[in-house]
Amino acid sequence: MDLEDAMENWSSVKKFTDEEVEREKLEKIFELTTKAPTAFNLQPYRFIVLDSEEAMEKATSSVIPVNGWIRYADKIVVLVGDEEIDVNADQVLEHKLEEGRIDEEKAENLRKMYFDYKNRDSEFMTGWLTRNTVIPATFFMLACKTHGIGSCPVRGFDQDKLSEKLDLKETERPILIFPIGYPKEEDRNWRRPGGEIFEIR
Repeated sequence: MDLEDAMENWSSVKKFTDEEVEREKLEKIFELTTKAPTAFNLQPYRFIVLDSEEAMEKATSSVIPVNGWIRYADKIVVLVGDEEIDVNADQVLEHKLEEGRIDEEKAENLRKMYFDYKNRDSEFMTGWLTRNTVIPATFFMLACKTHGIGSCPVRGFDQDKLSEKLDLKETERPILIFPIGYPKEEDRNWRRPGGEIFEIR
């Protein structure tokens, strides 16, 4: 399925077959997901794939009752954002230096800027993580769809409980849960016409 078809035929999938999602397909999906843009290309996120029954219980026991259906997915994927926004900065700057896009002075100035950003207040950090995980989340769901895998973004869960069960770093937050699997059925909800959602000024 190409991207346009995936978007045109999008549905949030909540019922799955028993067929297992292949590791090779997952690897391709995440390879596409990592192309998502983030501020300064810092990519302060990662995904945790819960595959075993024991691992999936960590998520199923953390959701609110109405989201109990996630236990029927083949796998549960957790998107984790990191408040230590410069966690990947060394790699990012190393590539920029190797490509000749910046010099050492510019790299050092960027490191100082990243440090200042990650020491701002919690309101800023919540906004930062939201902005820098929502696009990777969208890339992930569309990559799943183009490979025939159903998904649904779930936010109704106890963030602190899931953090503890996944043994996340103190600076990490679980942002979204994605139950995934081959769709058993798909219900496409009504969407507003494109002409209603924009204006040209």
